[in-house]
Amino acid sequence: MKERFEVEATESGYRVLDPDGAVVATVERRPQAFEFVCDRGGRVHLKWARTVIGNQPVPHDFSATHCGFRAGRIMTTISGDQRGRWAWFVNGRDPDTGRTGSFSGREDTKDQAVAHLEASYTEFIAYADKYGPTKLHA
Repeated sequence: MKERFEVEATESGYRVLDPDGAVVATVERRPQAFEFVCDRGGRVHLKWARTVIGNQPVPHDFSATHCGFRAGRIMTTISGDQRGRWAWFVNGRDPDTGRTGSFSGREDTKDQAVAHLEASYTEFIAYADKYGPTKLHA
């Protein structure tokens, strides 16, 4: 599994912290920070919380954000031949570039779903500057 790096907003940009908490880079823009993480074979650690719909937490359903922006969602599959597996989704718009994307998959465990979503979102943001506002499917 890829190592998790923290990417934090600062007054002048973003800083990247390695898995031990040491600052390894300071950059101006979020896509640059995410690209730095990708170049090291890592993924950005997202903030996870229970998904809430209509003021009610949804069982076995979690949403991810980064710096206040929606990043994706994981949930257990409740029916069909994939029942009990974890589905993950990265859908939305990169707030820095306007690029849109939609990526999804299914994994056997919650931890695997988190790892795949974080890795996909990291790559999506990292390469947003290079590909501009377009819709991609992986």
